[in-house]
Amino acid sequence: MLVGVAIRLAYVLITSGHTPVNDELEYHREAIFIAHGKWFWSTAPYGIPHESLVKPPLFPLWVGLWYTLFGVHLDLVLGIDAVVFGAATMSLTWLLARRLFGPLAAACAVAVVALYPFAWQFEVRLYSEGLATPLTVLVLLCFLGREATARRAAGVGVLVGVALLVRPTSLFLLAGVVVAWFAATGLRAGRWRRGLGLSVLSIATAALVVAPWTYRNYRLTGGFVPISLQDINAYGTFNDDAANDPEYPWAWRPTPSRDRDLGSHPMSDIALRRALLARARDYIAHHPFSVVEAFYWNGLTRFWDVRRPRHVLAEVPFEARSATLTWIGLVMYWVLLVAALVGLWRLRRRPRLLLPLVALAVAASVVVTTEAHTRYRAPLEPLIVVVACSNVPALAARWRARRSARASEGGEIAAAVP
Repeated sequence: MLVGVAIRLAYVLITSGHTPVNDELEYHREAIFIAHGKWFWSTAPYGIPHESLVKPPLFPLWVGLWYTLFGVHLDLVLGIDAVVFGAATMSLTWLLARRLFGPLAAACAVAVVALYPFAWQFEVRLYSEGLATPLTVLVLLCFLGREATARRAAGVGVLVGVALLVRPTSLFLLAGVVVAWFAATGLRAGRWRRGLGLSVLSIATAALVVAPWTYRNYRLTGGFVPISLQDINAYGTFNDDAANDPEYPWAWRPTPSRDRDLGSHPMSDIALRRALLARARDYIAHHPFSVVEAFYWNGLTRFWDVRRPRHVLAEVPFEARSATLTWIGLVMYWVLLVAALVGLWRLRRRPRLLLPLVALAVAASVVVTTEAHTRYRAPLEPLIVVVACSNVPALAARWRARRSARASEGGEIAAAVP
């Protein structure tokens, strides 16, 4: 963990003076407003300062806290993130791996997460994934392979609600939670009712956590916006520009040619949301197979990086990351992905653990169908590492058995020699 934190801090120091880009810029802007007493204000999308729905509240609140205490010093906040988020992710990864697969797998997993660039590159940039990653591992720690109780179901629901207020795509966690409760309680002799009850409890508790923010949005706009304007992302995928791109088919784009007229005159957040969602729905209604194509290109190839390295590297400039570290991370990821698939196969005799993991993977692919790239997978990277390292104890046991067999054979030969 010390080595991992040192690597993260070294990256912050080497890249000091970093200029925020894209989502970083929005978090930076909202945090400055918070430091000046204007909570959750923004100038997006038309450059007009106003109380905004653009982002979920918790990560701007985190950055705004440090801007309030120490002034607007981005490198300082990135250094704090590197220490706090880095240490939290590594320690929680160790705990998850130790509980599921034992101490040897835990030692291997924490060592990999300390070095693996995809596990920490967003901790040292101003992205909500830095906070979402340890929070996601904490949620996994609380329900994977755990006994199903009402108290635990309610607690997990609270944590999922908090995760949603950091990153709305954390919705995929509920799929794993529901499957875990059903797998833990069983489906025979009417016990499925208990699994259903625990699932409803977790979902209801998560909704209660989000509800005050949803009410704030309704009071502000008069419309139903569950968390943020990020739920309009379908407009950037379901359009002719994305569908007909020969190089990057169905890749999300911020300003499709179809929607450029909406930028000519300022609209309220809720009016813009309604217009963009209506256009996305109309496109899907006229091109229903587009959902399948978008799922293939975004939910599978982009989200899981089963694509050319050049396409992965094309995202680097838009996220202000290092191309070299992305290359290193990509090579490590492909090795870890193969090892994780082997680990999943070895879990076929542990359905209480296997089924929630499969549900998490499928649900994550579905959730990111409207927009996907490497950054969206960041909260799942520690889980990929843990499942990949689950093979280590079996390999070590096999190696010890072979070594013991060789030693016993050597002893028998020595005893036979006069």
